[in-house]
Amino acid sequence: MSETDQVMAAASVDMLERLARLDAHGHPILSVYIDLDPTRFPTPDTRATELGALLDHARREAGAQDADRVQAWLNANPTISRGARGVAIFSSAASDIFEIVHLPVPVEPLAVVDTVPWLEPLAAMISPGDWGVAVVSRRAARLLRGGQEGLIEFAAIDDELHRRHAQGGWSQARFQRGIEEQVAVHVRRVSERLLRAHQRRPFRQLVIVCSDELRPAIEHTLPSELTAVLAGTVDADLEHASADEIADTITPLIERTERDREHELIAVLEHALGTGGRAAAGLDEVLSMLAQQRVQTLLVGPYGTLKAGRCPTCGHLSTDGARRCPLDGAVLAEVDAIEHAVEEAARQSARIVVARYEPQWLRGHGGIAALLRW
Repeated sequence: MSETDQVMAAASVDMLERLARLDAHGHPILSVYIDLDPTRFPTPDTRATELGALLDHARREAGAQDADRVQAWLNANPTISRGARGVAIFSSAASDIFEIVHLPVPVEPLAVVDTVPWLEPLAAMISPGDWGVAVVSRRAARLLRGGQEGLIEFAAIDDELHRRHAQGGWSQARFQRGIEEQVAVHVRRVSERLLRAHQRRPFRQLVIVCSDELRPAIEHTLPSELTAVLAGTVDADLEHASADEIADTITPLIERTERDREHELIAVLEHALGTGGRAAAGLDEVLSMLAQQRVQTLLVGPYGTLKAGRCPTCGHLSTDGARRCPLDGAVLAEVDAIEHAVEEAARQSARIVVARYEPQWLRGHGGIAALLRW
């Protein structure tokens, strides 16, 4: 049995590409993600409870053999929490696959049984964006996450179909129906895997790359949760393209969608600001709303465009150009006000939008604006 024990200082694209192409020859692969964050599981008993629940689920889904292999490795490595905040294990006893990846950040506990390793949590750690992309042909699919800055592939699916043949007559028609039924099953499997990824960490938008012939079947199969975020489809043959080539192909659709979303957001902000509605603009007002946790959507310009002073002792943030803290007299350190606002908004799970297409509107409203929850 080949066992790889890799320490991840940072998630590696090369490693993800290698794992995505593990070939289990159609046999099940058990993917287990274990959270080792001591703040969530501070004692051996609490961690044992988490592991027990995960492995019980795995046994129900995949049978005992792979779950027992994972359990045996965990028993033999009781100090796995040292130097790691999580661990991912991929096992397929029938295909002699056993891969271990130590993670530098916590991960949601998860056990998935599939014919491909489930890598979406790893891809999400290094993805430069939250757009979902599915490149789908009649027999294969590639699932990716990212954006204009790049895409990270987290699943490569290959559903074998019978070869077409030239024999005519009734048998040919029946054979062709069988092929189409297999294509329909393949498309459903792709939709199920996309939905699994979306439910764990929602896609901001989804793009389907497929032939025009296949598009109706895919759109009909997508569940409503994915249809709601579908930005569009692209007619292209990218089954064997690189991630960069896929990103280049879908960038016009991403840019068009992002431009429309930004325009709509600015229109809503303009109306709310003009009518005294739930909106704020300017650094002082937006920071005040962030302090009250009222921000739903934050619109910002580039980092470094607004400065503020922060007290090194009490943390007070000043935007009036003062050199000393009004609370304790300490000398204020210059900080990036945009970065501070984004960090605060992220902590409150607010949506964050960087103005790329209409920056002049934002400059005319103090360089920062927000829609409010109440």
